Amino acid sequence: MSKEKKEKMAIGVKAIPFTIVGHVLGIAGAVLVLVWVTHFRGGLAWEATNKSLIFNIHPVLMLIGLIIIGGEGIMSYKALPFKKEVKKLIHLGLHGIAIILGIVGIYAAFKYHNESSIVNLYSLHSWLGIAIISLYGIQWIYGFLVFFYPGGSTTIRSESAPWHVLFGVFVYVLAVGNAAIGLLEKLTFLESSGLAKYGPEALLVNFTAVVAILYGAFVILSVVSQPPQEDDYSAI
Repeated sequence: MSKEKKEKMAIGVKAIPFTIVGHVLGIAGAVLVLVWVTHFRGGLAWEATNKSLIFNIHPVLMLIGLIIIGGEGIMSYKALPFKKEVKKLIHLGLHGIAIILGIVGIYAAFKYHNESSIVNLYSLHSWLGIAIISLYGIQWIYGFLVFFYPGGSTTIRSESAPWHVLFGVFVYVLAVGNAAIGLLEKLTFLESSGLAKYGPEALLVNFTAVVAILYGAFVILSVVSQPPQEDDYSAI
């Protein structure tokens, strides 16, 4: 897909302001979730008698990994002043890290459930989570094979690029929405166990979800905005 065609498909606003706001929101989201699990939930642990410490790994890795690092991978094409081959490597690497952290985060949830004698995969959040990480993995493998190694023909890459972008945005929007559902689900469980509905922890969790949604919105805005003129932007 040519640079001129990409620019016609984008809105007439530069991407940089959106990516800058996105970076700030990403940092804020990471800080909020870490404050929540360390200050209010007792910290994180892979092995513990308090099984909730095992669960705490889940929201941290899913938000910082799949949502924030994944979002940075998406924005890297519009935010970084590098040639496309360098940005392709960064894009691929960040999404690879996001998938790995996402898989570990999901495993932590299963580990918590198994060690706490709680059934698995009983909620919409869990169903969507499995579907999202599977689609995310398929998207990454396809991108690796077609755009990186061994690489498809110019025609295949050109025809695949818009679908790769569209499918990636679709999966990412699902991930952000599911993250918000997960935070709501956990907060509902905590409130049913006596957590004050207007207490500081409840407000923190809600604000974390809001920041995650806003971050996702700015990631998508960066996708549909104009890349730097001096940069040879290309998704293929």
